Amino acid sequence: MQIEGFNPLPLQKAAAEQTPSRQAEEGKLKQACQEFEQLFLTQMLAQMRSSMPKSDFMGGGQQEEMFNGMLDQERAKSWSQDGGVGLANLLFQQMKEQM
Repeated sequence: MQIEGFNPLPLQKAAAEQTPSRQAEEGKLKQACQEFEQLFLTQMLAQMRSSMPKSDFMGGGQQEEMFNGMLDQERAKSWSQDGGVGLANLLFQQMKEQM
């Protein structure tokens, strides 16, 4: 029997949200969103660095490029773990609704 105006799907969805597997999936999604934000920030920092004139602080060359790349990556990792620019949270909220 279907009662007019009553939709059981939100109740089923609410019950499903309480399961451990749901929490595990949300944890994986949150981690993936944070990693995406880290990648985005790494690329942004690399592009910002490429717009600046080269210096000969460390003598230039491949070693300096490698150092700067690793430095950008670690800065982005630290930044994204401290909350970042909010991209991870925005992605998580949007994608969580699709689950």
